[in-house]
Amino acid sequence: MESCQHKNSRHILKAGIILTMLFIGLIISACGQNATSTASSADEANSNAVAAENSPEKLFELGNNYYQTDRYDDAVAAFSRAIDLQPDYDAAYANLGAVYYAQQKLGLAEETYNKAIKLSPNDADLIYNLGAIYLQQSLTGAAPDQQRLTLAIETIQQAINLNPKLAQPYYGLGVAYQISGKNEEAIQAFETFLDLDDGSDPVATSNATKILQELKANAP
Repeated sequence: MESCQHKNSRHILKAGIILTMLFIGLIISACGQNATSTASSADEANSNAVAAENSPEKLFELGNNYYQTDRYDDAVAAFSRAIDLQPDYDAAYANLGAVYYAQQKLGLAEETYNKAIKLSPNDADLIYNLGAIYLQQSLTGAAPDQQRLTLAIETIQQAINLNPKLAQPYYGLGVAYQISGKNEEAIQAFETFLDLDDGSDPVATSNATKILQELKANAP
């Protein structure tokens, strides 16, 4: 991944509307204890590196590197430090929101994306990402949260209005309409996504194709 700014955070949100969180148990052994000690030393070194860095741009790059290797806590520290140094750094807010999303800290992700959007109110990518967070939030209970689902649709539609040629919002809109039982609207959204899709996310392309086929097969 080049950077999680906009393109990569968008990749997370469009391909991971529902994230499966895997928890791996660690077996405590002599070898495991050594590994833990090494990891702790590495974490301390990472923290020191973030604390010592005074360039928002370099911290942003450092956060991207941590993000790419799933070192989310380090990424949070780097992006947060960049924001401390440059409070109007909208891209740092955007990437921090992407990290929170990956951690399934949806409340923090929502709050952070809203701060990014306040700085860049006409950024369709950011607004779509916020809509995808609302969509994720609508699915956290036993049944879809209709209020959040409606908010997701409205927010994603806002992104489309700002940039009708941006493919990803149509994917999210298709998912939201499918959940809402609005299959005709879902079909139209997925068709538009595939028309605009550049193939950069094969998983999303494959999913959209399969869902569209199923929707059409079940259409009256």
